[in-house]
Amino acid sequence: MRTTMSTIYSGILSNLNSINSDMNRINSQISSGRQMSKISDNPVNLVSALSLRSSLAEIGQYQDNLLYGDSMITAAESSLTQIKDLAMRAKTLDLQMINDDKNLENRQNAAVEIHQMYEESIILANTQINGKYIFGGYRTTGYTDVEPAPFVEGLIDGYRLNGSPEAFDAMSPPEWIVAIEASPPEFDLKINGINVPVPTDDGYSTTYADSSAEAIANAINSVADQTGVTAGFTPVSLQASGAVETGTMDSGDLIINGVDIFTTPTNVIALDTDNVLMDAINAKEAQTGIMASRDASGVLILIPTPLASSENLGSGRNLHVETSANGEQLSHLNGSDPVGAASKVYKGSVQLHSDRSFILESTPFGANNYEAGLEALGVAGGVISSGELEDVSGDGRIAVQYIHQEEGNVRYCGDRENDIQIKVGKRSTIDVTKNGQDAIMDLGVFDAFNHLEDALTGINFRTVTGIHQAADLNATLDSGATGLEVEDSDYPFASGSLEITVTDHSYSPPRPVSMEIPIDITEDTLNSVATKINGVPGLMASWDDTGYLQINTTDEERYTFSMTDKYSNFLRTTGTDFGQIQHQALDQSLTELDELLDSLTTQITDFGARANRLQVQSRIYENLELSTAENLSEKQDTDMIEALMQLKAKEVAYQAALSAAAKTMQISLVDYL
Repeated sequence: MRTTMSTIYSGILSNLNSINSDMNRINSQISSGRQMSKISDNPVNLVSALSLRSSLAEIGQYQDNLLYGDSMITAAESSLTQIKDLAMRAKTLDLQMINDDKNLENRQNAAVEIHQMYEESIILANTQINGKYIFGGYRTTGYTDVEPAPFVEGLIDGYRLNGSPEAFDAMSPPEWIVAIEASPPEFDLKINGINVPVPTDDGYSTTYADSSAEAIANAINSVADQTGVTAGFTPVSLQASGAVETGTMDSGDLIINGVDIFTTPTNVIALDTDNVLMDAINAKEAQTGIMASRDASGVLILIPTPLASSENLGSGRNLHVETSANGEQLSHLNGSDPVGAASKVYKGSVQLHSDRSFILESTPFGANNYEAGLEALGVAGGVISSGELEDVSGDGRIAVQYIHQEEGNVRYCGDRENDIQIKVGKRSTIDVTKNGQDAIMDLGVFDAFNHLEDALTGINFRTVTGIHQAADLNATLDSGATGLEVEDSDYPFASGSLEITVTDHSYSPPRPVSMEIPIDITEDTLNSVATKINGVPGLMASWDDTGYLQINTTDEERYTFSMTDKYSNFLRTTGTDFGQIQHQALDQSLTELDELLDSLTTQITDFGARANRLQVQSRIYENLELSTAENLSEKQDTDMIEALMQLKAKEVAYQAALSAAAKTMQISLVDYL
């Protein structure tokens, strides 16, 4: 086949264009630093490169998350370390103030400094990083005027609703009991839309055992996992309407919880100064579950036996008191007016608590829109009864949404369940800081500072053990045989009284109950005085096996007490006077601070471990980023040396092609002839 000049020229141009295109492509790779500028350059490599670029972006985000997490952990460690430093300073002050050479003024000055530490600890607990609270759990932002930060001073923790105690004729129960008994199978009370089961026998009460404070609290607690609301109770206490009068008590005159207190005629005297009536009731305590005391004016007080258990089982029982006309005349226990035979049942009060606001509902009935379920709790009747500002009487509903204020309290408003987490993988997260409930509240940080401040100030005591040992607990105080007289001969026992105040902090504001306990050294023994102290609601007194007096609140988180001796010298002689109580409170604060310091050390160590995990994860991503970047570079970056060599080769080829083309162009038609 003949090759024409046109064919030769076309081939030359095609070859030159191909070389020129290759040179242009290589030059573009060199100038851009990328092997590909469009998909057609290398479809396989470009898809791989895009995937690697996406991986690098994710790795970068995870590394940013790790940096954020590290800053949060660092801030949390710093805050806890500073709180620990405050606790160490508080312990140092405690050790200084516990010495006998320190007077009340010294201790009150120290209390001012402790209060400053308490306020500073709240500020540290509310530490923020980039506008986010480090101990807020998931609620790092979004606080309100009412709850401006995770930790708020002066507010109680949670939402509370305190019911009122009930008293009613045992033979003619109130409407709410009739309504409850007539409305099975559901108790006419809903909490957050959940039906509360019908209360059942509490196992202790002798009358209306399914309607006692404990029975109702048990029913509410049985669905607490669904409602988020728990119930407690204040034990019943009955104070007679008048002082004990002189007369004779006989069988049937006084029956407590079905137990006849007197089986034979027994003389009692005015004010029961010889303790005969009080002792007779207490002699049947094991059968009735009720103990008696009396105040300095001769008025009897009845309360359930305080049981030293965390649940205080049996203290929420009903108290059923039956008095004949004679028994009522002498004891005035049922407050019958005019004085006559009476049979009454007394119920303690139920208290509701929740971390969040909650709603109670009870179907109103009757012409007066009677709210049976709310009446059973003692909160029917609108705002006057419930304390909730928007509660309307007779509407069958209470929205518990008012946060009560109380000095010395700290409310945690953050997320109580979740810790702050950072994402370190498509399905992987790492916990960074803890929520404030776990990291601070449960450690008792604020309680430790508060308790020390109280101890230094001389208020809100919870326990004391006498430092003087008794020999005979049943000898009268004037006998000289108790064994305590030798401890302080300058202050012998004398007839007088003890003024005792117990404060119930489950209410807001806290409710103090004061009683004056009489002491007659010709009639009283160490045991009888302890029994009278026992009659103060929320307080327990007993002599231990070695002869030392112990006085404690029945619930240290709920009750505190103060005692003042009025002329009897009882507190000083037993070694339970103010100085001893304060000294022991300071000593107890030392123990509490030691426990707090250990807990803070554990928390700080835990945060250190979290920081280490973040560092390990960070190194993993650094290595992964490096290897991914290398892979991406292989896929998309230009090898400059290789590209330059290719370009040089193409230039040589291009020059050679041009030279060959020039020689070819010189051939003319004459050369073919």
